[in-house]
Amino acid sequence: MNINKTPKPSESELLIEIRQRCIHIEDKINKFIAPGNLNGLAEGYKGHQDQAFGGSTYAQHGDDLIALNIFHCLKIDKPTYLDIGAHHPINISNTALLYKRGSRGINVEANPELIQAFKEMRSEDTNLNIGVSDSPGILKFYMFDSKSGRNTFDLTTAEAFIASHPHCKIKNTIDIEVVTINNIIDRFANNRCPDFLSIDVEGLDAKILKSMDFVKYRPKVICVEAVEKTIDEEIKQILTEVGFSPYFRTIGNVFYVDNHLAPMLRL
Repeated sequence: MNINKTPKPSESELLIEIRQRCIHIEDKINKFIAPGNLNGLAEGYKGHQDQAFGGSTYAQHGDDLIALNIFHCLKIDKPTYLDIGAHHPINISNTALLYKRGSRGINVEANPELIQAFKEMRSEDTNLNIGVSDSPGILKFYMFDSKSGRNTFDLTTAEAFIASHPHCKIKNTIDIEVVTINNIIDRFANNRCPDFLSIDVEGLDAKILKSMDFVKYRPKVICVEAVEKTIDEEIKQILTEVGFSPYFRTIGNVFYVDNHLAPMLRL
């Protein structure tokens, strides 16, 4: 008796089928989690119902989720912010998720190549194309490329980066106006300090914090870059002397909280 049997696929045919199935699955996943703008980022995925702040993070180390958790404990639903060295409205941003959830604030980015993106994607924020230092004036801005997050006003920081990354070099230097952090709050925050200060300026962080009038202006939470040990210790000394305590450390940043509010965060 002849029985018609379906011939077994060859090894090459199996590989082709597996590849096509993988591509199909990958396409579905990409549609599910595809990045977009702040109004439609990951449109196919809205987050699990038990994710208090959604299923997305825009920050480098989840810093935005940490900030939101802290402010939740402080009973502040939509914290205002001052983001100095904001770099990009979405990519590696500590404040993009806050904006998406209804917060508004001030973004300060010295690089003229990047400020337009803020105007387009964070139009309800105040977006400033200036630098920040411990005194007003004009400083040289050392650029590795037009959009690098390593661009800096601090030549020592730039040279240290080149020493550890010999393939990199300063490709351009431009003059940029710089103001003090006190001046920014005076002029653009109506003399009222934002709740959240995020600062990442590649070498000038300690100088800026040291120049800040913490008697007049006290953010509730500060997130500051703390990669290099010496600078990390200097920043800790500056902030502890004015009444802030380190609360949480990520790979690249440390969160400080005003001592007056710390009891709300204790277990």
